[in-house]
Formats: sequence, structure tokens, C-alpha cells
Amino acid sequence: MLLDFKFHEFDGDAISRMANGFYVLHSRDPHLAAIGFVWNPLSSLVTLPLLLFNSWWSDLASHNVAGTTMSALAMAGAVYQLNSLLREWRVHVAPRLVLTLLFACAPMIMLYAGNGMSEALYTFLMLGATRYLMRWLRDDDLASLVYAASMLGLAYMERSEPVASAVLAAPFVCWVTFTRTAGDRRSRIWAGLSDATILVMPIVTCFIGWAVVSWVIVGQPFEQFTSKYGNSALIAAAHIQKGHLGTKVLHEVHAIGYLAPALPVILVAALVSAAWRRNAQIWVLATVLGGGLAFTLVSYLDDAIFPWIRYYVLVTPIAVLLVGSLFSVPTRIVRAGPVPEKPVSAAPAPEQKTLPGGGRKPSGKTLAGALLAVVVSIALLAPSIPFSIRGMNNPVLAPDVYSYYGFIFHKHLTAEDQAAKGAYSAVQGISGWLDAQHYPNGDVVVDTGDNCIPNVVTNVDNPRLFVITNDRDFQKVLADPLTFHAHYLMIEGNGTAQADGVAQLYPHIATANWAHLVHTFPPRGFCVQFKLYQVTGHPQGTF
Repeated sequence: MLLDFKFHEFDGDAISRMANGFYVLHSRDPHLAAIGFVWNPLSSLVTLPLLLFNSWWSDLASHNVAGTTMSALAMAGAVYQLNSLLREWRVHVAPRLVLTLLFACAPMIMLYAGNGMSEALYTFLMLGATRYLMRWLRDDDLASLVYAASMLGLAYMERSEPVASAVLAAPFVCWVTFTRTAGDRRSRIWAGLSDATILVMPIVTCFIGWAVVSWVIVGQPFEQFTSKYGNSALIAAAHIQKGHLGTKVLHEVHAIGYLAPALPVILVAALVSAAWRRNAQIWVLATVLGGGLAFTLVSYLDDAIFPWIRYYVLVTPIAVLLVGSLFSVPTRIVRAGPVPEKPVSAAPAPEQKTLPGGGRKPSGKTLAGALLAVVVSIALLAPSIPFSIRGMNNPVLAPDVYSYYGFIFHKHLTAEDQAAKGAYSAVQGISGWLDAQHYPNGDVVVDTGDNCIPNVVTNVDNPRLFVITNDRDFQKVLADPLTFHAHYLMIEGNGTAQADGVAQLYPHIATANWAHLVHTFPPRGFCVQFKLYQVTGHPQGTF
């Protein structure tokens, strides 16, 4: 609410994701496919129930309340999943609550809980998948395997990284099942393959289903990679210096180091502890959360994502859970054989005394161990908070955070801070001018590729005045506006923007005899210059 109503800070990607849901319900051409295929759709789908009420409370879209509510609830769910995982590991209540608090108070977690971006829902689903796969590992519970699989499938509908998690987790599940299944070798192999199939089936279904739907509707199965609005195309258009492999690796090391400065020590300690106690929990962390992080690392090295610190958000839960594994009751993979009366992990700690009514009274040894666990947790993880703040305020390591949020915490505002502070005023200036014209439905053709335009569309009194990229007849109207009762074309900047389909079709509109300039919106905030042209004739043969 502070970001939405006090600071008026709206991250461009957050607005775009929420706006995709807005177009489904409130655009000139409301239909489900208006949700778009460049970004994975789950965030936009989750905002739909709230956006149903936008006619009664327009701030749901204009101030991105729908998007920030989604991220706040999702990150609250992530905190719950992490706490539940530690509880199921039987971590003592004192270090468990400290670890949960350190996770919840991490600057990256708090910021992306409140800004409506995809990180919150992604983190929630990945932690959920980790928790249930861990439960399956401990209890050999088929339902838990299905829950883990379902969460990985949903996570793919939010981000692409879970593909790597599934690729790494499937062989692990197959091996675990093979190891602890009784019978001949052939039946054990089939059992392992069956469980691995259960794990990957939801994400494979989502992967193929989303690709087929995209192919049928827009003619491309993977718009996120092939579209001119996708990351790869935008990175190329932005002329970002790619640098050498060593430079990119160093960037990733610095980003991870700021989010978890003690991670090397934590990782070594967790590996040694896991090997000493034969604790298999660390393999689940490595496959699910580690797989997601590995996808990010490789993507940046391949110039497929921007150098933004938000892509490394999984570093925080990885560090917290690795520390938690040091104090957990180990989960061991029991090879096929006679089933023990009680699982090893379920045995009560010998140092605890049973009280009347079945309660457990911690002994002095247990309390001392819990106190030590609290001290170790704070020592290893507390430095992450000031280091993360410092890293997020670094324009090289975190240009996304620095650009959008710097004006909130900088004492002396730079020119970029001033632009960020005035970003929403710029949007209001454009939407207010358009409202004053009282244009009818479908009168203005505009491409929603620029981050400023979705914010304008969700702020005007009548969003149906726009013919937008998500409309099914966008290309037809753009090709001959007057025939379809559109009278204005809105052009981004000087007409050379790659992500502006209007300008790309009419590169010489400024000198055309069938259109004339009626208004120029000067660059302000994060909005570049836009020009509004009135169409007075048919453009056939003029481009």
C-alpha cells in the first residue's frame, strides 16, 4: 500500500503482468487469449478475481492493488511453506522461528512481496514443491509427490526456471524409488520410472499445452523467446554490453554474494553435515531450488535475461534452508528390506522427557542446542540484510531496483531518481489528456509494448477507447484504421522503437499525406515521447 498510494512506484513488469489480466476483462475486446503469450500467465490469472471489481474500485488496476495483493499473499504463502518445511524437519521452535523471521525480513523478500512482480508467486510455488518433495522423501507418500509435481507445473506457468528443477529432480526421484523398492531389478526400475513420470507429468503438460495454445493462437509456440517483446529481443534492442564470460560470471558471484555473503561457509557446512549424518534433504534443495537458480545462472551467461538482481531471489531461501538443515533431524534413504516399525525420522529425541498427556519437556541439553542454533543462524544469515540493501542500491548489480526505487531511500535524488519519482505523474498526464478528449471506443490504435502504455490503459476512464496489441483485430485495424472506425495512431518516440508495431508499420507517418500530428506527449518520468496522429485517409500504398 505504501508503494501503491504513497510513493506511486509501479514497476513496469508488474504493471504489464497485471494489465494482461485487465485486458481479459476490461479491454475493447475482452477474451481469455488477451492475457498474452510473451509472459507466463499465472500472475495475470491470479489477479483476475480482484480485477472483476475494478469498476467499483478503479485503484485495483490504476494503482496496481490487484498485482500487489497477489504478490503479498504469495510471499506470505512462501514464508508459511518455509516455516512448515523447517517444522517437518523437526528443527527446534526457537531456531525455526528465527530462520523464518530472517527469511521474511530479507530485503529482497519484503520488496518483491509488495511490488506485484512474479518473484513472490514463483518463490511460493518453488518452496511448496521443495516441501512436498521433502515429505515424499521422508514418508514415501504418493500424495506428497503429486503435490510437489503440481506445484512445479504451476511454477512453470509463472516462470521458465522450474524446467531445470524438473530435469534435475526426476532422476533423483527415480533413483530414490529404485533404492528403497523391494523386488527384482526390473520391477524396481519400473517403480522408479513411474514415480519420476508422476513428478514431471504436470510440468510437461503445462509446457506442451501452453506451447500448443500459443502456436494455435499467435503462430509461435514460444513467444517468450521469439517475440519482439521477449527478453532476448529487448536485450538486443537495448544494446546492452554483453561482455566476456568472466565478466558475467563475476557479476553473478557479486549478486549472490550480496544476497547471502556467508553462502560459501553455509554450503560447505551443510554438505559436510549432510555427508556425516547421511542426510538426503540437501539433494531435494539442490534439485528443486538449486535447479531454478542454475537456470538463471545459465540464462544470464547466454544473454537471455537482463542483469537484474531479482532473478537471483532463490538465493535467500536456499541459504536459510541450508542453515536449517544443520539443525534438522536427518532424512535417510532406507534401502529395500524389512520395513521398520517406526521410521528413523519419527523417533522421539532421547534427551526429551515425556510429560503427562503426551507432551515433551526439553532437557537442558536440548535448550542449549537450540540456543546454539539460534546464535549460528543469526551469525550466518543476519549479515545478508545489510549486504542485500547495499547490493540492491548498486546501479551495476541491481539496475532494476536502483532505477525504480532509488528515490524512496536516497537522501539526495539523482536525475534518474527524479524521473522515477515523477513516473506516475507522467502516466496521469497522458491518461488525463486522453480522458479530456472523450474519444469513443476503438478510436486510438496503440502498441502496449512500452512499459508506460499498459499503465496509461489501466488509468484512463474508458480503456475501451484503445485498440491494443492484445485485441484479435489489432492487425486489421492497424492496416486500415478508417475502415474500422479508428481515427488516431499513437507512436512511441521518434517512430523507431522495435517494440512499437504501429511505428514499425508506418515509419514515415510524420510526412504522410493521410495523417497529421495532433498532440505530442513529451518524455517525462519513465515515459518516453509519444505522438498522436489523426488519420485522415487510407494508408494503402503509402508505406
